[in-house]
Formats: sequence, structure tokens, C-alpha cells
Amino acid sequence: MRSAVQDPLSDLKDATLAHQRAHGCGSHPFGDGARLAAWAVDAGARTAVEIGTSLGYSAACLAGAGARVHTVDRDPVHTELAQKHLGERGLADRVSCVTGEAVDVFAELPAGGADLAFFDGMEVSVAEVEVLARALRPGGLLIVSNMKLGGEEAEVRELLGGWRPREEGEELFAVKPGQSR
Repeated sequence: MRSAVQDPLSDLKDATLAHQRAHGCGSHPFGDGARLAAWAVDAGARTAVEIGTSLGYSAACLAGAGARVHTVDRDPVHTELAQKHLGERGLADRVSCVTGEAVDVFAELPAGGADLAFFDGMEVSVAEVEVLARALRPGGLLIVSNMKLGGEEAEVRELLGGWRPREEGEELFAVKPGQSR
């Protein structure tokens, strides 16, 4: 189901798609930024972590919904462009963009400090979902998109079996067990 709300970041989404064609990379914006922002608001997300910065579209959606965002991308060009786009939108102070491997970068974050974790744009892997799970507080929301791309889907579903997971289309939602705040 598509959101009926006009996407105020549609220019950034379009820039990401244009970059993908020109750069020949796997940079994909999430399909519905207004819906992502609504999930963040519903989850009461004050802090979010994201794997796959791309040009900053998802991070801008999460930051626009009130979250402080820590995002990581393997491609330094993406990190640089994301910082530029976020700065142009007045969100640079709400988003930390880091170039590197998510498993390494997020291992340095305090455990249990994030309210929401978002993974989009690539095949799902157990190692990356584990590092996001570690970053989440009890009761925090994990959103894994692109569950249909392949990768370690079955293993991720098994890992999150006790998390009350539910799937909607290509997204898997799971709430980390434990007492929420």
C-alpha cells in the first residue's frame, strides 16, 4: 500500500536513482519515505541506526521524524553525497554518516542505545542483522527491507523467531524482546 502523503524528499529520491544509473552502483532509495517516517514516529524513535546510507534519503526520512540517526555505507562517495544532501536540508546535526563495514562500525556503538534499526538496499545477512539487534534497546523496532532479494533470509527469520516478527510485502518487522522504556 502506498502512502497518500506527498513525499517532501522526492528530489532526493530522484537524485539517488539518477546517481544509481550514472554511478552503476546498488544505491536504491527506500520505496516510501513517508511510510518509513510514520513507522519511526509510531515506534517513538529518538535514535535510529541504518545500514546502507546511499545518498541519505532514508536517513533524512528518519531524522525528519525526530530521530538522531547513525548510518553507515561502504561507499565513500555515498557518504559524501549523503552529508551534502542532509546539510542542504538542515539535518546534518541529526545524522552521523560513516563510511565502513556496518558490522565493524556498529560494534563500536553502545549496546541497546537505538529505538529503531533499519536495513535496506541489499541482500540480508545474519551478521548485519545481529549487529543491528545488538544496537537496539529492548522493545526497539527492527525493520529489514528487501527480504525477497535473497541472502540469508531463512537464517534471519530463525534468528528473529522470538522477536514477534511480522512481514508485509518485502519488509520484515520485529520488536526486540524485553521490557521497553
